[in-house]
Amino acid sequence: MPLRSWYLGLAIAMGAVGLALDFEAIAGTMIVGPHNPVARSFGNMLVYYWTFLTNLSNLALLLTYLSALTTWRWLGWFRHPVTRAGMAGIIALVMGFYHFMLAPALHDLPETITVSNILLHYCTPVLFLLWWLVFSAHGTLRWRDMPMMLVPGLTYVGYVLVRGPIAGEYPYTILDPTFALPGQAPQGYPGVAIGVGVLVAMVAIFDLLLIGIDGLIARRRQPA
Repeated sequence: MPLRSWYLGLAIAMGAVGLALDFEAIAGTMIVGPHNPVARSFGNMLVYYWTFLTNLSNLALLLTYLSALTTWRWLGWFRHPVTRAGMAGIIALVMGFYHFMLAPALHDLPETITVSNILLHYCTPVLFLLWWLVFSAHGTLRWRDMPMMLVPGLTYVGYVLVRGPIAGEYPYTILDPTFALPGQAPQGYPGVAIGVGVLVAMVAIFDLLLIGIDGLIARRRQPA
């Protein structure tokens, strides 16, 4: 079996295990019961599980890998170079945001959650970025593709902001207009806009870097 196939198998296994462990952890704390204050129906819990960018982006990575292994037509969008580069930008954001913003505040977590966090926030992002660099096709990205690379992430933000007031919950405080630090007023939508703007700018810069790297790799692969 070629190295590329072994690599894809490893990446798919890590992503699937990470998602399964995270699902087990979330389902275990939200199982319906008369004495559970955060009990949800299975459907409600499933929707909640998929409100996290970590889970959605890792699912997208799995579908991208499957698009590389199969000829299934319904996975065509995941074969597009802009989609793959855009997912590289998003998963890099997931890794960086977790490492610098979330991880420092997490202590004494159950082992299942700790393992899933390591898999979904470190292992799968690194594996995908390496796969994009080494095994993915290069040479078709253009600078004008950067806005399209941001569309999935902006769509996610829109979904969270529409669902939030209806469900009364937000997956991340940076997207929660009702969030307030002790002794301060809620950040409101202006605070959310600033936070999202900073993250979008960071991802846009990284996407431009990816486009530049894509062209560089393509030129180096050209026969002399």
